[in-house]
Amino acid sequence: MSTTKTLRTALAIAVLAACGGLQAQDAQNKPAEEPSVDSIIQSLQSDAPAQEPGQTRALRPGAAAMATAPAPAPAKAKPASINMQINFEFNSAEIAGSSAKTMATLAKALASPQLEGRKFTVVGHTDAKGSAAYNKALSDRRAAAVRSYLIENGVASSRLRAMGKGESQLLNGDDPEAAENRRVEIQATGG
Repeated sequence: MSTTKTLRTALAIAVLAACGGLQAQDAQNKPAEEPSVDSIIQSLQSDAPAQEPGQTRALRPGAAAMATAPAPAPAKAKPASINMQINFEFNSAEIAGSSAKTMATLAKALASPQLEGRKFTVVGHTDAKGSAAYNKALSDRRAAAVRSYLIENGVASSRLRAMGKGESQLLNGDDPEAAENRRVEIQATGG
C-alpha cells in the first residue's frame, strides 16, 4: 500500500472517530443510512496512527550542538472504534426491535475473517438524565446485552468484553440529555 493511500485511510478513520463514528440513527431519532458490514470492518481493521511530535529548527548557527531535552515518548496509536446508535427499551437493557438490522450487521462485521484477529470492548454510554450511579449501572447492563447478542450471533466470547461509562463521556456536552449521548461504542482493543 502506498504511503499516500495509507495516509488517506488513516485520515478517514480519524475523521470518523472525530465525528462520533458511524451512526445508525441521527440525533432526531430519524432513521439514517444503516452502516454496512464493509464500513464497520474498515473502521475497526486498524488503529489510527499516532501523530508524530512537532519538529523545530534551530534559528542560529550552533544551536543544534547545544544540549537538547530528551525526545518525548512516541504517542500511542488511537484504537480503532465506532459509535453505534443502538436503541433500547425505555429504562431497560433490552435491545429494541428497531435496532435489529444494526445489530445483525455489527455481528456479521465482527465475526468476519478480516477482523478475526481483533478483540473488542463494547462500551455503553448514557445521557445525563437520572443519577450518575443509575446511569453507570444502566450502561453496564446495556453493554452486556450487546455483548451477549454478539456472542449469540457468531462472535467468540473471548474476543469481547463489556463495560459501561454511564454519562461520563457525553458525545454532546452542550445538551447532556441529547439522544446521541445514548450510544454503544465498539473499541478495538487488541489484535
